[in-house]
Amino acid sequence: MNWPLFWALTLAFGFVLGNIMLLKHAAKLKMPSAPKQQEGNTGKIIGQNDPAQQSPQRGQTPNSPE
Repeated sequence: MNWPLFWALTLAFGFVLGNIMLLKHAAKLKMPSAPKQQEGNTGKIIGQNDPAQQSPQRGQTPNSPE
């Protein structure tokens, strides 16, 4: 066995082992709960009907190459 092959296999094994250890660690973490919405605010998204948030129609973009 030559040295470059040995180092390549060692690096690949370390990469796989490190990712497995990271996945095991991340699986133990808890996601924070979302804040509860107020009674009058259910179902509403702020800025849902805001025309500035909508994507521009074709031909209305400022950098249109046409």
